Amino acid sequence: MSKELYKAFIDGLVERKDSMTSRWIKGDGFPQTDDNKAKNVFLAALTPEQREVLAELLQDEHIAGIHDTLAYINEMMDLEGLELHQDGESYPNDYFESLHYDFICRCDGDAWPE
Repeated sequence: MSKELYKAFIDGLVERKDSMTSRWIKGDGFPQTDDNKAKNVFLAALTPEQREVLAELLQDEHIAGIHDTLAYINEMMDLEGLELHQDGESYPNDYFESLHYDFICRCDGDAWPE
């Protein structure tokens, strides 16, 4: 697999790292539906500072979920022969370090290693 295809995969996940739930909490709340009524009532009772903390916690968990999924994929590749393919090429699980490590590094703004 090409290094550029691997980078594009990880960078694509980084582009999607922002939690929609976190955005709603920081903004005007969840969409106004019957299913979201209790959530919006709860959010209305919070101070702006509390909403910010809650949004940050949920954002962190969203990123952790992507990280944990990539860590599981790495484990399955290492131990169970799982393969991911794109355009007829197989994804390595450790082009630089590992899928999950590379994801976190890019989320933190680190440049790709040479």
